[in-house]
Amino acid sequence: MPASRATRTFVDSVGVSWTVREVTPLGLSPTFDRLREGAERRRPWLVFESEEGEKRRLVPVPANWRELSDFVIERWCMRATVVPPAPSRRGEDRDERRGAPPG
Repeated sequence: MPASRATRTFVDSVGVSWTVREVTPLGLSPTFDRLREGAERRRPWLVFESEEGEKRRLVPVPANWRELSDFVIERWCMRATVVPPAPSRRGEDRDERRGAPPG
């Protein structure tokens, strides 16, 4: 289970409120760590979650992200990868491990 280190909120240019958290993966057993394919799941990331339930992930974590203006944080949010809901995400992870295209 990853540990959340820092949180902040901002309102984007269309009025949607977002919560941003920095997440750091904790040390896991070697077996479980092998299941987390891709370097982006082994280093810290930012999770953007809108009040409407949309989630996005940004890797790597921008330096000094806590002090950046809301305008700059919104730009990073727009560049972040959309994270599908958990059931879909788990299916995509299984497909990636098998080498099948998601979808």
